[in-house]
Amino acid sequence: MPKKTTLVLLTGLGIILSIMIGLITQQHFIDEKSRQIKYDISSLGEKLDQRLKRYQQLPQLLAHDPRLLDSLMAEAAPKTERQAKLLQTNLLLTYWSKTLLADTIYLLNATGDTLAASNWQAGDSFVGSNYAYRPYFKDAMKGHPGQFFALGISSGKRGYFFSAPVYGLDQHVQGVIVIKIDLDLVDEIWQYQELEYVISDPFGVVFYSSIDSWIYHSLVPLTDAQQQSVLESRQYGDPPLTALTAVSSLNELNASRQAMILLPQQKKRQSFLYAHHEMNTAGWVIYGFMPTYQILSEVFESVLLFVAFYILLVLVLIYWWQTFSAKEALAKLNDTLEEQVADRTEHLHQANKQLWHAIEQYELTQAELKETRTELIQTAKLAMLGELSASINHEINQPLAAMRAYCENSLKLLHKERYEAVASNLEQLNDLNQRIADIIARFKVFARKGTPQESFVDVTGSIRNAIQLMQASLTNHQVKLMLSLHEEVRVKIDAVQFEQIIINLIQNAIQAQDAVHDRIIGISVQAGRQRVIISIWDNGPGLDNTQKQRIFTPFFSTKQDGLGLGLTICRRILDLFSGSLTVHDHEGGGAEFRISLPLGKEEQE
Repeated sequence: MPKKTTLVLLTGLGIILSIMIGLITQQHFIDEKSRQIKYDISSLGEKLDQRLKRYQQLPQLLAHDPRLLDSLMAEAAPKTERQAKLLQTNLLLTYWSKTLLADTIYLLNATGDTLAASNWQAGDSFVGSNYAYRPYFKDAMKGHPGQFFALGISSGKRGYFFSAPVYGLDQHVQGVIVIKIDLDLVDEIWQYQELEYVISDPFGVVFYSSIDSWIYHSLVPLTDAQQQSVLESRQYGDPPLTALTAVSSLNELNASRQAMILLPQQKKRQSFLYAHHEMNTAGWVIYGFMPTYQILSEVFESVLLFVAFYILLVLVLIYWWQTFSAKEALAKLNDTLEEQVADRTEHLHQANKQLWHAIEQYELTQAELKETRTELIQTAKLAMLGELSASINHEINQPLAAMRAYCENSLKLLHKERYEAVASNLEQLNDLNQRIADIIARFKVFARKGTPQESFVDVTGSIRNAIQLMQASLTNHQVKLMLSLHEEVRVKIDAVQFEQIIINLIQNAIQAQDAVHDRIIGISVQAGRQRVIISIWDNGPGLDNTQKQRIFTPFFSTKQDGLGLGLTICRRILDLFSGSLTVHDHEGGGAEFRISLPLGKEEQE
């Protein structure tokens, strides 16, 4: 059988087995979790029944205390005597409440008015309230013990009420004694954090739940008569009574183990596994809920474990089959060994020839590669020559502008017959002309990437020479210079190229302040132990982050008529002399360019 077909069959079998394992495991977990939920809520119900039974007989025992009857009969007594008896009863009920750990104990007269209560001093005291509408009062007035769950009208707290009639000497009911139990005890005895629980009345109305948003909703849709009965009893105040499920009746709900339950806060339904337990004492029904995704996660883990085991088993079978096949192949190979050796020897001979041919081709390829690399280097040099040639006009434009200023000044001086000043200007023009020739010569050297003419250059002197060349431009633009120079600091660099860098940075600083009223350019020199830092800053608008990242890129310029080559050339010149050029934000605003160069050896010493 082909390997591909075998692999497809094994994969299909694995998928079918995984599905079967998933279904079996899911049913197993549903049965197990259902039994666990049933056990847990039955335990809760039994504990809750035991707690309630403790209080079930207490009202009947307390009703026999003659002091309660005295308080009921004192309603017809004088005011002073009546108040004294009621005070005595209030204190008695308070003592009973603390002793029995009850929430509230109170005494009602035959009309349902509260005469005394253990919370008589509290702000939400029951004294004076009428509870004649409560079922527990009606039952007690008929001579029967009463019990009822409701939301407290005065306190707003949920509680369970036990009541008993208080008989007079003529064996007629004169009043009702009531014990209210706080149902927070449910949280105290609930120990299963992985389950959600619900306690509902016979109608299916949820009055206690670990999920607050379910409280005062119904598990199934209520009929109009049921809703009216709940509202008239004021048992839960003004509840929403929205159905949490779409199941038609409680019998149908109790007969199932899984349903879609509404989550009001999320406004969506979620699948839950559940079980129920009916309480004997209170007539309530307790439901335990577990999200089905918890079961699905366990099912997924089981299926994943099976898949891992199945894959391991398949790999073992494949290994065994390959071993078996290899033994058969080895047996066949031994039978035809001589023929194969001769055949392989011939193949080896042919492969050897092909190898020598490949070596020859490799050597030819290496030679072609070296020739191609040489051509690429030459092409790069020609591209650099083109880039630098395009920048000559930009670099010599500065001294040409100075020469023009000197020429215009000389014409004016000649007109005024100030020949000595004219002669001085002509000398400056001659120097500028020579400097242009030097710059062009240095550009040729830089373009050829030849060895620069290194010399020990006085940093301060070169800066002053550059300022002198730019003096006319500085004056015309009304730029104020702030100098902080360090005398007798020397660096090893070509003098002309160093002045060219300073001039370029000063020219950029002047142009950066065209829209500034108070134009300032600062130049400072700071000498360290091994390097010197020359800072040139301006008072312009500065550069944003994008401009600072691209400012040294060829042909990038912040000026409309700029070529974008000046700063690139400056950085490349400094690279030749182990220097660097960086841009920063100046503290007072504007941009600051910093030149870093190593000091001369004698300066370091």
